[in-house]
Amino acid sequence: MNSINTPAINAEKKQLNPKTFVVWLFIVASTMLFLAFSSAYWVHRQDGIGNNAWVMIKLPWHFWLSSAFIILSSFTIEAAYRNAKKDDVFKVPAYISFTILLAGAFSLLQILGFQQLMNMGYFFSNKMPGEISVSFIYVIAGVHLLHIVGGIILLLVTLSKAVNLKIHRKELVFINICKTYWHFLGILWIFLFLFLYFAN
Repeated sequence: MNSINTPAINAEKKQLNPKTFVVWLFIVASTMLFLAFSSAYWVHRQDGIGNNAWVMIKLPWHFWLSSAFIILSSFTIEAAYRNAKKDDVFKVPAYISFTILLAGAFSLLQILGFQQLMNMGYFFSNKMPGEISVSFIYVIAGVHLLHIVGGIILLLVTLSKAVNLKIHRKELVFINICKTYWHFLGILWIFLFLFLYFAN
C-alpha cells in the first residue's frame, strides 16, 4: 500500500511552488527585456560607427567597484541559505544583513557613477546624435538598478522572516526565492557591465 502511494507523494513534493514559478517567470521576462536593450544598443552602435556618429566613453570607476560588491553579495546570500539548510537559524539574519549592506553599497556606487557621467557632460538626453551611446548606459544600468531596489525589498522581507525564525531547514521556500533572484541580478549585472565595457 505504501509503495503505491509513494510515487504520488513524491510527485506532489516535486511540484513547483507558485511563488517560485512567478519569480522564474519574472526572471525570464527581465532577461528578454535586457536582451532587447543589448540588441538595440548593438544595432545603434553599428549604425553610429558607420556614420561616424558614436561617442566612445570610459565607464566610471564606480561601475567597476559596484561589480565587486554585487559579486560579494552573492556569497553572503548563499551563506544565509546554507545556514538555513543546516538549521543554524541565528546566523541567517546576519548574512542577509550583510547582503543588504552590500546591495546598498552597490546602489550608491551606481548612483555615483551616473553623477560622474553628468560631471563629464553626458546626460540621459544629449544634443549630439552620437551621444545616444550614453543614453543606453543610463537606460540599461538604470533599469537594472530598479531591479536591485526590488531585490532589496525582497531581502528586507526575508530578513524579517529570518529574525522571527520563520526560515529554517523545513521552511526554505522564501529564502530560496530570494537567493535565486539575487544571484540572477548579480549575473545579469556582470553580463551587462562586460557588454557595455567591450561594446562601447
